[in-house]
Amino acid sequence: MVRSFPLAFSLALTFTFTPAAVAKAKPKPAPQAPKPVPTAKAPKDALLAAADEIVRQVAALRGLQPKAPLQRGVLSREEIGNKLKERIGKEYTPEEVHAEARVLKRLGLLPPDADYEKLILDLLMEQVAGFYDPFSTKLYIADWLPLEMQRPALAHEIEHALQDQYFDLKRFAQPIKDDGDRQLAHSSLVEGDGTAVMLEFQAQAMGLPIDQLPDLVAQIGKQMLQGGTGQTPLFDKAPAFLKETLIFPYLGGLTFIEALHKQQPWSKIDEVFKNPPESTEQVIHPEKYTAHEHPQKIATVPLASLGARKELRKDVLGELELRILFGSKLPEDAAEKAAAGWGGDRLVAYGDPAAPDKLPTVIDLSSWDSETDAKEAEAAARALLAKLAGKPEAAAGQPAFYTDANGEEWLAERKGDKLLMVLGAPAATHEPVAAEIWKTWKVTK
Repeated sequence: MVRSFPLAFSLALTFTFTPAAVAKAKPKPAPQAPKPVPTAKAPKDALLAAADEIVRQVAALRGLQPKAPLQRGVLSREEIGNKLKERIGKEYTPEEVHAEARVLKRLGLLPPDADYEKLILDLLMEQVAGFYDPFSTKLYIADWLPLEMQRPALAHEIEHALQDQYFDLKRFAQPIKDDGDRQLAHSSLVEGDGTAVMLEFQAQAMGLPIDQLPDLVAQIGKQMLQGGTGQTPLFDKAPAFLKETLIFPYLGGLTFIEALHKQQPWSKIDEVFKNPPESTEQVIHPEKYTAHEHPQKIATVPLASLGARKELRKDVLGELELRILFGSKLPEDAAEKAAAGWGGDRLVAYGDPAAPDKLPTVIDLSSWDSETDAKEAEAAARALLAKLAGKPEAAAGQPAFYTDANGEEWLAERKGDKLLMVLGAPAATHEPVAAEIWKTWKVTK
């Protein structure tokens, strides 16, 4: 749900340039540090007036003049929380949320006792600094923050309003429930554009030269987005999967936008909204977007070898989630290398109707750019599945097959440039399941 939940929220509340970062990016003496930010919340009239002023500034910076007056309102933290819950309720049934939570727990990406929906709501409520709703076409401003803290977030959300008037954000806000990777790529375009504009807005407010903005944005974007450590305890303690997936549209999207915008005008980004990235691979590697390297599709059929188990959920992990998944066992650089070369995948989860709370069997078949890439992914999968099954990793040259303490079976198997992962299959089924998948599931270009 977290990947296909594309609310346009500003995630970080402490967007600010530190003197050290500015000095590193700017050869001239760094500007003085900003004065301490006041802690008192701003009056409603002041917030609305500031929003009107920032609309003009963002429109001039981005080159998107408003086609209609921007509707805006001021909400309390409780009111924003209620809108969050209402949005989730409209787009996801309780059964869908429960099913995705079980899949993530089977993958080891969530703790066994985690309340998935509560985790997401708590994280968003800790981070949110206002939002733009493309369905009501209205900007909502938080009433509990001082104005100076809100200016960057307002610039971000106002850019979303302008995006909506020009590119129809509802196209990007509808969740793609069977392809979270594509949804995350779409969100990265929307949020990366908003974040790039926000950073340039902040840089201009500090009087930095326009010709230095692209290099400055690229250098300090990561610092700014991760600058809330210590002030965001829920985010700091959240599972790595949630943190990385929530931050990726902002940070990964920023680097994607800047890679395209560095030598091109903003009109180049306007064109991207007409043909958005199709995968996190294209976001992570912008050259693959410009080369039109499309993700491969995996066509699946129901598996008779799993007996009474029925399809519970379909999804695409993609390069980002595979990197996070491998990173739960491997060092960061090794996980990144293992996930690179992703060509496409399809995940299918099978639940037991007789035990609706039991973790499902999860199957993922992936295709890779080359056999070498597939071998690197296979090595990571062997280590990962051994960890999840609670068993020593199989020796090199031996089948990567494990039986866990519950008698469930885990398998990593490669054929050429394709990799199969079976997680938590019923006892004595891994061989027929693998044989049926290799025979019936097909990769299409």
